[in-house]
Amino acid sequence: MLRLFLGLYVVLAMGFAGAITAVDHIFTAILKDPLEDYNRDAVRGPAYSLVEQLRPLDSAERERQLQALQPHYGLQLLLLDAGALDLSDREQALLASNQLVVREDFTQFIASIDQGPQLLSIRLPEEPSLTRFYTIAAYVSLGTMVGLVLFFWVRPHWRDLERLRLAAERFGDNDLSARLHLSRRSNIRELAEHFNRMASRIEGLIANQRELTNAVSHELRTPIARLSFELDQLRQQPDPKQNRELIADMYADLGELEEMVSELLTYASLERGATVIHREDIQARNWLDSVVGSVALEADAAGVQIAIQACEVEHISIEPRFMARALINLLRNAIRYAERRVEVSLRQVGQGYEVQVNDDGPGVPVEGRKKIFEPFSRLDASRDRRTGGFGLGLALVRRVSQSHGGQVEVTDSQWGGASFRMTWARPE
Repeated sequence: MLRLFLGLYVVLAMGFAGAITAVDHIFTAILKDPLEDYNRDAVRGPAYSLVEQLRPLDSAERERQLQALQPHYGLQLLLLDAGALDLSDREQALLASNQLVVREDFTQFIASIDQGPQLLSIRLPEEPSLTRFYTIAAYVSLGTMVGLVLFFWVRPHWRDLERLRLAAERFGDNDLSARLHLSRRSNIRELAEHFNRMASRIEGLIANQRELTNAVSHELRTPIARLSFELDQLRQQPDPKQNRELIADMYADLGELEEMVSELLTYASLERGATVIHREDIQARNWLDSVVGSVALEADAAGVQIAIQACEVEHISIEPRFMARALINLLRNAIRYAERRVEVSLRQVGQGYEVQVNDDGPGVPVEGRKKIFEPFSRLDASRDRRTGGFGLGLALVRRVSQSHGGQVEVTDSQWGGASFRMTWARPE
């Protein structure tokens, strides 16, 4: 704190000194003529009286007269020779017109007595000897008061900055819960709030990364174990027909692994913000027909009828690839659990858009409606691992919606199944 205080104090003192000097010179230059006229008028009366008394006298008598008058004036009176003075043309013109010449910061006044070589010098009394001491004392007092004010101003700033430093140090030492709570009157409260948001974001990313790492390692065990078992069986199996079946199963397991890795990479890129969303304005109906058509064969194989219930938007602004992936995940999820039918609709709601996917399956329990959007999470009821999937599809839907400034939620459909509603904002 001392270092910060001294640094600010020195800068402030130098600024004050420079400002005072600059202002003094500037105003002196600007007000030189008015101040000269003011001081000339102030001394004009005594000067005129003295000149009138000296004009009839010769040089010697003028000296004696000034010595006699000096005790009665609070001014220093002298006779000067014009030849000994370095008079400028302007000063000579002033003397010729019987005006006073002002010199030495308005402390000396020179008057012509009879337009001759002898001039009268009138000098103001010198300042008291203590004036310089009082001036220094005044500046010291000013500096002390400024220092006190600066100290009490710096102290709360330093205290809050020190708390911010300690919070950052704790966070850097792996205390990810470290946060900073400052008074509303603190001048760095906004900075503290930014730090808290950053810390929360980093803590969430690290927690998600740990969860993903643990979940991926768990998810990879099953297909890898099956592949290992199938390889052992392939090595021991002499029947070519059974070998072909084992190889087909192995290809299926490899496809499952490839699909898992693809979804995981897509989710991870959206989670850490590495993927930049570039929106495009596209024709809504064509895009929706294309996405529904891509899952039509899966729906037919499952015996599910899939239809577009409504498309009330002509154009939408989206990142086509990610948004299509999200909608495909919603449709596949609905096909997986539907009994006979799935419907999808696209509407404009307020200042944004809404995609709704309804199915007539078993629905989602209320207590599990938030959990299903977490990566690798599954319900213990009918929507479990046996129906397929890796628990990444709906998590990816949520991330895509969030990257578009929206959200996704699940409620009950009109047929008693699940109704997934994904919304996103229209770009400004």
